[in-house]
Amino acid sequence: MSETHHEEVRVAVLGAGVTGLCAAHHAALRFGKDAVLVCEAAETAGGATRTESMDGFTLDWGPNGFLNREPRTLEWIQGMGQSDRLHAANEAAAHRFILKNNALVEVVPPPGFLMTSLLSVRGRLRLMCEPLIPARRGDAPESIYDFAARRIGREAAETMVAPMVTGIFGGDAKALSLAHCFPRMAAMERDYGSLTRALLAKRRTNKAASPIGPSGVLTTFREGIGFLPQAACAHLAGRVRLGARAERIERRGAGYRVTLGGGAMVDACGVIVAMPAYAAADAVGALDADLAGSLKRIAYADISVVCTGYRREKVGHALDGFGFLVPPRERKRVLGCLWTSSLFPGQAPEGCVLLRSMFGGYADRPGAHLSDRELLDCLAGEVHPLLGIDSPPEWVRVFRHAPGIPQYLLRHGELLAAIDAGEARHPGLTFAGNAYRGVGLNDCVLSAIRAVDRLP
Repeated sequence: MSETHHEEVRVAVLGAGVTGLCAAHHAALRFGKDAVLVCEAAETAGGATRTESMDGFTLDWGPNGFLNREPRTLEWIQGMGQSDRLHAANEAAAHRFILKNNALVEVVPPPGFLMTSLLSVRGRLRLMCEPLIPARRGDAPESIYDFAARRIGREAAETMVAPMVTGIFGGDAKALSLAHCFPRMAAMERDYGSLTRALLAKRRTNKAASPIGPSGVLTTFREGIGFLPQAACAHLAGRVRLGARAERIERRGAGYRVTLGGGAMVDACGVIVAMPAYAAADAVGALDADLAGSLKRIAYADISVVCTGYRREKVGHALDGFGFLVPPRERKRVLGCLWTSSLFPGQAPEGCVLLRSMFGGYADRPGAHLSDRELLDCLAGEVHPLLGIDSPPEWVRVFRHAPGIPQYLLRHGELLAAIDAGEARHPGLTFAGNAYRGVGLNDCVLSAIRAVDRLP
């Protein structure tokens, strides 16, 4: 921005992660491309949605794809002319495992689930009682763990639900809000009185509905998920400014003035703040202290992603699945391990294996800040024995995210209400991203569209 000290646009989008780029796409459709400007603090767009290549390996920084169930995501990709680049995970993704007593146990759907060793006989009997459990009354905040323990029993909650929460949010099931992390699950009880009855009703119209995982097929691009922000930037044709940190947002007549690092300024009728909540809080502090305070209260979990490559003959396990998750009760540092080269064989060279292991999370923040050597020691002690690996990886890349994944704690609804009230006080100023109504890529797309719809 050094060449243009002051600029006027119709819409300023602050942040060039997936949310900001999607918002800019839709704002450009509505107002024209030249009416939109995206300002990004980093020198590279995409935020955590980035991909690197190393010796034939495709390494994703953060998310490794999205579920192809959301039409608005697919419409965005189609609108950029990139649908032919999409690449779905292979059928191995259907096999998922959970660690129990230092062994990997596959999660299988009913009726086979009734014979699984994941749960004791007592735990299975308790789960089978789910249709008999009365629906909860009242609307007081409830954690994911408390909901699961109430409906399917504590053993199932600890063994099956808690690791799913760490896998998605890097979070603690006992601290996160059911209504905001899994609103569809809350609606199942509210609408049908029972998860079992809800599933049976859904299977009447969708025979593929499953109780062991979300619907949709994990999908990425041939070049990795980092291709998405690259394609979005190219499609916006020069309307993305990198190295342009938004430091302050102020009122300017009927619109707003955004001050960027170095003193450059952008005046806009509407501003979409697609930065992380903590950065958004700093930017609006002078405009609205109450709004800034609510944004700052959104918690984050630090995560480290360890990508490791091996010669196939060095790995004893068949790796015939998505990977495995680790319940907190197993007392391991590793949160889970994805078998990337099984999901997307093209992301590893022929004859090689690529794994992605996650450390840290809301309940183990120090785990995300272990040194590279300490992370590899944990990998050798906790992951390698499970997969029949008896030698160090030949390729290693560590991606650290601190702050990492937003955490929707029990009072998240109060923060959303306060942020919504802030938007109402400041027409034309709106907030979007994974800190509010969903952490997945599809959620970011929906958040971006909501933000554009709220512009005057």
